[in-house]
Amino acid sequence: MTRKLVVSRRTALGAIAAGLATPALPRPALAQTFPDRPVRFVVPYTAGGGTDVLAREIARRMQPTFPQPIVIENRAGANTAVGAQFVANSRPDGYTLYFAGGSSLVVPPLVWKNLPYKLEDFAPVGLIVKQPYGLGANLDLGGTVRELIDRMKAKPDEFSFGHTGTGGIGHLLGERLMAATGTKMISVPYRGFQQTVIDIMGGRLSMTFEAVNNIVPFHRDRKVRILAITSDRRAPVIPDVPTFAEAGFPAMTTQSWLGLFAPAGTPAPIVAQLNRTLSAVVDSADFHRYAEGQVQFAESMTPDAFGRFIAEDREAWRRVVEPLNLQVQ
Repeated sequence: MTRKLVVSRRTALGAIAAGLATPALPRPALAQTFPDRPVRFVVPYTAGGGTDVLAREIARRMQPTFPQPIVIENRAGANTAVGAQFVANSRPDGYTLYFAGGSSLVVPPLVWKNLPYKLEDFAPVGLIVKQPYGLGANLDLGGTVRELIDRMKAKPDEFSFGHTGTGGIGHLLGERLMAATGTKMISVPYRGFQQTVIDIMGGRLSMTFEAVNNIVPFHRDRKVRILAITSDRRAPVIPDVPTFAEAGFPAMTTQSWLGLFAPAGTPAPIVAQLNRTLSAVVDSADFHRYAEGQVQFAESMTPDAFGRFIAEDREAWRRVVEPLNLQVQ
């Protein structure tokens, strides 16, 4: 069955942020002894992907100042729902944490029917990176976004964009571009990015929106051209690629992000302790350089600030999703 998307406008940002950022008070003994056994980061993707690699890098950098081992556990499946539900249902004691971002916790609850978890099932620990999406296009489609849009207007319905799932960020960015430019494209879902980029190189697909760090190798090899990125600043590793705002399309400005979460109800002192260790890593100059090399922007936040940031991001995506009247099973 399918249903039309219904999102209540009465949900206040302040209430969301407060609900996300205020874990329950602890039992004193629990807070004083944490951690006394290994802590696991649950990653909702298979090993070797970008999120998994970053999770392992963060765990490695936290380990010297963390008194117990940090173990990465990959629980992929169902568009991240397997991992998210596992953490949401875990004991709120700080030993099972979720390493994910808006593509798992913000967007899916807005578009999917009967999702087995909700954003409020998680307590924010801290932001780690923001990362832009890029518009990767076939080399024959022009060198600028403006050239591409002019061609799309001249030949409606002859252009296509690939994505890894209806209702995902890649799909929504394609819809967002069409709404911002008055153009039309054929939406083509794929099971993964690799086949998407193969079809772009082969001329069977026009373009895709994807995390920039996934497209950069193909851009450097001149197999796919990144026409613009969605962040509010250029990426140092591809300084020749403009932002969408610079290209004349400020409505496309947005960023994905990744952070660390605990189950809702995790004691506040435990969340604060995790945040201090995490933020020390994220704020380091060495990690900032590492993130830049991955086309990411390192940035830490307190749990309260992270909760407000997530609430604002949820509202921004609601404004994108609601007019689309999506029907997602």
